[in-house]
Amino acid sequence: MDWSTLFSTPISELLGRKKEQQRRRVASKPAIGATLCCAGLRMTVQAGLSDDLWQWLVKLGWRELQPRENRLNFKPLPTALVTRLFDCREEDRERVLLAAIRQAASGSSTRVVMPDRAESRVN
Repeated sequence: MDWSTLFSTPISELLGRKKEQQRRRVASKPAIGATLCCAGLRMTVQAGLSDDLWQWLVKLGWRELQPRENRLNFKPLPTALVTRLFDCREEDRERVLLAAIRQAASGSSTRVVMPDRAESRVN
């Protein structure tokens, strides 16, 4: 590590606190009603947040909003799609989350209806 890297790297990163914070974040699933945020977006934790879903969201960069942060600085994901995300199958998570992000980004207040991917076979 050269001097410029040493001086430009945050102390917490040099001391390994960043990794410790991420481990703590993964270990502690937020309570119902907590606000999660990522990339300027937010969602409220509802019943149905499984450990598996929480681990998946953390890997994508989602975290619990800190008390000092103003939740109004983050754009909310549509509640209906967040509910659908918490209830959907593992293989549908990415699709539902992307739909929620698209709707939040468009600023649309209209409801997006996602078709169910039930397999239909005609014999």
